[in-house]
Parts: sequence; structure tokens; C-alpha cells
Amino acid sequence: MNLRRAGTDTIWIAWMAIGYIVVLLPIVVVVFASFSDSNTFRFPPTGYSLKWYQAAFASSEYRNALGVSLLVGLLATAVSLTAGTLAAYALSRSEFRGKSSIETLLLAPLALPHIVWAIGLLQIYAWLGIGGTLLGLVLAHAALTLPFAVRIMLSTFIQLDRTLQEAASTLGASPPRVIWHIVLPLIWPGVLTSALLTFLTSFNEVTVSVLIAGSRYLTYPVRLYSELRSQGIDPTTVAISAMLLALIVVFALIGERFLNWSRRV
Repeated sequence: MNLRRAGTDTIWIAWMAIGYIVVLLPIVVVVFASFSDSNTFRFPPTGYSLKWYQAAFASSEYRNALGVSLLVGLLATAVSLTAGTLAAYALSRSEFRGKSSIETLLLAPLALPHIVWAIGLLQIYAWLGIGGTLLGLVLAHAALTLPFAVRIMLSTFIQLDRTLQEAASTLGASPPRVIWHIVLPLIWPGVLTSALLTFLTSFNEVTVSVLIAGSRYLTYPVRLYSELRSQGIDPTTVAISAMLLALIVVFALIGERFLNWSRRV
């Protein structure tokens, strides 16, 4: 019996090790290749240099693309977080006919292929005349990130103890005071977790951005994709990708350490 259990544990450990290798190996390759002194993408590097990081900071094209990604990500996060929080609060506090259908509709973008979503948006934007505009791009990203906000905030509101709100109301607190002094402090970790994940989802979006953005508002992932198709792997993009990976890892560690966001997703 012990031998069988030991064999099962060994198999699980081996599968976990393979999973970690598959996930982490591309990250290791990008990070080490970003310090290469070669003029082309090379792994393992024959020598090490910071020249591609210097080139990344000096490139106006990549700075502009990163600026667009940051702007779109922040605006889309604000829209989806506001709408998602309100929708999640209504779904968690109310019982009405069609509730499950509305929840399914809000989470639908998670199941749809992004290319299908983008084609549908192209037709709608053509009717509205907002194709290739910043507004259109932000709304597209907000639609794609809304399910994450709804899912996280719904979990947050379900875990919220209603008796605290009822007690505050019984003691004479007005609804705005209950929300400001009771609800917001308790849901704040969920709000931050939702904001971080929706922003990262928006920042990394490629498929919809390629079709919706147009030539004026190229996000960083779209710029990188265009560069790869036309000129191959540019070491400058590898350096930028390594910096973004480091930033995402820092966000993930902070989110898990202080917000326990894996429990909320």
C-alpha cells in the first residue's frame, strides 16, 4: 500500500515538474536572451550586454505603443470595473427572474473566441462610425475584461457578511455611509484584484486590437506582432518583453501576498 502511494506521489510530482518547466522555460529564455550582445535573437547568449534595454528606452515607436497600451488598459479597467462591480452587487444581493441568464451573458466573452468577437465588433463599429478610434478600442477591451471583473467581484460580494451592513443600518447609518464605511473597506481587496487582472488582460490583448485599433492606436502587443511578421524577432522587443514579465511577476507576488487574489479568481 505504501509502495503504491509512493508511486502515485512520484507520478504527481513528475507531472507538476513538467508543468512548471513548460510554463517557466519560455520566461527563462526571454529573460536570458534579453541580455544578449548579439544583433539577433539568440539563446543561449554568447555574451551579455544591456544595449537592447538601452535601445528599448530610446525607441519612440515602442514608447508610443506602450503608452497606448497603458492608456487603453487604464480606461478599459475603469469602465469594466465600474460596470462589473455594480452588476456583481446586483446579482449577489437580488433574486429576480432571468438572473442566471444575465450572469451567463456577462460571462459569455470568456467562452467566445476573440476573433469571433472582433468580427462582430467590426460590424457594429462600422454602423456607429467608431472604428479605428480610441473610444472603440477602449469599449472593445472593456467588453473583454468585464467578465473578469464580474466574476471576481461576485465572489467578493458573496463572501461579504450582510449582517455588518444590517447592523450599521440598524444603528442609524444612511445607505451612503454604509457603503462608504462598511462595504468599500471590506471589498477593497477584491476591487484591487479585479483591477490588476482586468488591466493585465487588456494590456496583453492582441486579436481584437489588431482588427479594431487601426493604424493610429497601435498597442504594444500589436506592434510586437507586426514586427515579428515583417522583420522577425527584434532583440529590442525581447528586452521590452523581459521588463514586462518582471513587472507582471511583481504585480502577481504583491497581489498574492497582500490580496490573496488566487482565492478570489
